[in-house]
Amino acid sequence: MAEIVVATGAKIVEYSVAPIGRQFGYVIFYKSNIEKLRDAVDKLEDKRAGVMLLVDLARRNVEVIAPDVERWLSLSDEISTVAYRVLRKLERVERSCLNGWYPHLKSRFSLSRKANKLRHEVLDLLQEQNFGRISYPAPPSSFSSSTGVFIDFESRVLTIKGIMAALRDDRVYMIGICGMGVVGKTITVKEVARRMKEENLFDEVVMAVVTQQPSRKKIQNEIADQLGLKLEEETSVARAARLRGRIKDIKTVLVILDDVWETLDLVEVGIPFGIKGCKIVLTSRNQDVCSQMPTQHYFTIDILLEQEAWILFRRMASNSIDDPNLLKVAEQVAKECGGLPIALVTVGRALNNKSKYFWDDALLQLKQSMSGNIPGVQANVYQSLELSYKYLGSTEAKLLFQVCCLFPEDFDIPIEDLVRYGMGLQLFDGIDMLGEARKRVHALVEILTGCFLLSDSHKTDSVKMHDVVRDVGRSIASRDNHAFIRHNVRLEWPKIDTYEHYTSISMTSDAITELPEGLHCPKLECLLLVCKNDSLKIPNNLFDGMRALRVLDFQAMRVLVLPSSLASLKNLRTLSLRNCQLGDISVIGELEKLEFLSLYGSSINILPKEIGKLAKLRLLDLTKCTDLETISPGAISGLVRLEELHMLWSSTRCSLVEIFASNTLSTRKAE
Repeated sequence: MAEIVVATGAKIVEYSVAPIGRQFGYVIFYKSNIEKLRDAVDKLEDKRAGVMLLVDLARRNVEVIAPDVERWLSLSDEISTVAYRVLRKLERVERSCLNGWYPHLKSRFSLSRKANKLRHEVLDLLQEQNFGRISYPAPPSSFSSSTGVFIDFESRVLTIKGIMAALRDDRVYMIGICGMGVVGKTITVKEVARRMKEENLFDEVVMAVVTQQPSRKKIQNEIADQLGLKLEEETSVARAARLRGRIKDIKTVLVILDDVWETLDLVEVGIPFGIKGCKIVLTSRNQDVCSQMPTQHYFTIDILLEQEAWILFRRMASNSIDDPNLLKVAEQVAKECGGLPIALVTVGRALNNKSKYFWDDALLQLKQSMSGNIPGVQANVYQSLELSYKYLGSTEAKLLFQVCCLFPEDFDIPIEDLVRYGMGLQLFDGIDMLGEARKRVHALVEILTGCFLLSDSHKTDSVKMHDVVRDVGRSIASRDNHAFIRHNVRLEWPKIDTYEHYTSISMTSDAITELPEGLHCPKLECLLLVCKNDSLKIPNNLFDGMRALRVLDFQAMRVLVLPSSLASLKNLRTLSLRNCQLGDISVIGELEKLEFLSLYGSSINILPKEIGKLAKLRLLDLTKCTDLETISPGAISGLVRLEELHMLWSSTRCSLVEIFASNTLSTRKAE
């Protein structure tokens, strides 16, 4: 019995004394608890700052932040706010107690207990900060805002309402939209997509541009990207099956196929037809395409009505139309545009605030209608676009427009490429610093987009060029014998009488097997070549006849040994070897005037010491060089004029000492 009493008493003491001791501990270890809280909060702030750097980088790349990261940042912000409130209250308590000479025990007890509790919450939060991923690529969307300047016309509104009514019909699976080039099919279908998204009629709305020479893989990738799907399968059949499965998983989806030139096999692409919830809209210049494919309804986009055309033209020409002396000639110019929106817009913008002499001359040129013999481009469209080009107030804007014409059809043109090409070609007067060049290019792009010679892209820091605008631009360039442009070249390098007159060559091919030996191109300043054939043969004397070359861009090529003739390019200022398989690149060190060197996305193990001999190099881009293991001593620190080093998503195994040894760098972009 006595033992039971003793045991019971011991338990009573244990359960009563321990909590009392813990309460006294809050007072006794008051300063210790406060200091531990300060240390924990400092660590949390350091961690939070690091996470925020990664989050900011992801947001600049238009990526979606992972939910657990967002939650962690929110909690860390809340806990930090509460902790700082406790620490500020501590300072007030200390002052009221004459800096500790007359301690207020109740306040100390309360603050110490809160500090101890908060410290444990902070430590728990620090343990959670091991994220699998900070962010994920955001599916691109081209339908977030209004898409054009002539959607509000009655003829267009009626068509849009008809298309939307057909899409609401459960019995309809495919709709065709037909009309001549540049009449406004794309802008109409984009407006339909925007309204459908606004009304939440579809869970997903995706769009792919098919083009005159369709690439099944490109169409699949465009749709997959917008659905957040990464297609890694090698074969087209496997890719199509995966894409089809993803689309079938979506309750309601609208698939838009823009600019279809011939019958497209939906099964081969991976687009299901005839299933509930999946609707397809295609646009084409050829009504037969709409008939040959299983469209259940098709709509025709006609030219604008005469009154609509005049309203649009007035809107573009703005104040000029208010001059009574110009009214008659303005009406004639508008009629010559033939109700075609792109002609009305470009000519109206070009003549805005111009004198009557300009208007009379423009009318004369439009009446002459020298079309340049471009298939599918009406004479008045050609003349209106050429007129807009001629009336660009800036020579630099004209030159940049010509550079944009070198890119493939439906290509998202990176503005940074325009900067590097433009600087290499020395297009910009009075520009020396990279930052100044970027501002100039953005200003010139605004001029070109303002004249509707360029348009916005859904990709960040990129622009696009309408295919008809590109065709006219290339026709102008070819007529002047300064640009040779071929895309989707088959097995052989194009054979022509001479390349002597060309200043630019742009070519893409998946199949060409060999580059020609010793091309004689004495005036060539810009060579852009994309070739995805791993067995491509590159002769050593390739560049012997290109001594004037200033810009060289090789993409997606296997170049284990660079041609020795590269060393003869003493005027080369911009060299880009992107997404290439590279071996020994030490010959690059012989390029005395090189200012821009990009190895973006290329497979390369060693950055050789010879790179450090490039005394005029201002920008080195090693972005996504994930195989880079060694940066030779002096390869970067020897670059005495280097302003920018780009190393995002590159290997972290290479020498950080060498990277940060340069004293001239104004910008380092590394992760």
